Parts: sequence; structure tokens; C-alpha cells
Amino acid sequence: MVEFILVAQLFFLLLFGLVDVALLLNTRLVMIHAAREGLRRAAIEGGATAAVYAQIQEQLALGALEADTAQIAITPKQASYGTRITVSIAYSFRPLTPVARLLFGKEIPLRIELTGRSERLR
Repeated sequence: MVEFILVAQLFFLLLFGLVDVALLLNTRLVMIHAAREGLRRAAIEGGATAAVYAQIQEQLALGALEADTAQIAITPKQASYGTRITVSIAYSFRPLTPVARLLFGKEIPLRIELTGRSERLR
């Protein structure tokens, strides 16, 4: 019984740590997907439009992230053909387990930045 109690604590610590790591990686993948969709839309429309921001926020919401708390930046505001467009998303991940909170803090900052070229002919 004593051995089980000692091993069970370690097992559950490892198990919940893996759950936090999996949720962190999922959050990162959702952010990459949202940035990719936003970059594609910005390349077609020629810069930062309301539709691009809406597309990114929609993808974040579909990935079960709080889209309102994400900081989204798109540069430049208007881009002609061949101009570089950069989409960056910053989001704070909140770990579930108390051990992860002790190790990494209440929030883990994540930042995604993708760059592409404008396809808009003016």
C-alpha cells in the first residue's frame, strides 16, 4: 500500500504534466493555423483589413481559444503586389495543473509570426 501511494503520486504528476504539455502544443497549433489563414487572406486582399482580423479571430475561436485576449498584428496595412506581409499573434496559455503553474507561472506567453507576399494587383 505504501509503495502504491508513493508511485501513484509520481504517476499522476507525470500524467497531468503531459496533459498540460499536450494542451500547450494544441494551443500553438491553433495559433499557427489561424496565422496561416489570416496571412493567406491578407495576401489576397492586400494587407490588414477587417476581414483578415475577423478570419484570424474566427479560427482562434474554432480552436477553443479566447480570441478577444489574443494580440493580433498585421503589417503593412496596405500592400501592393510582392510586398512582404507579416502576421503575428501573441497569446497567453494558462496551465491547468498547480505544478505547472509553480514551474512556469500563471501564464506562458506564446507568439507566432508568419511572413508571406502580397498577391494583390493594384
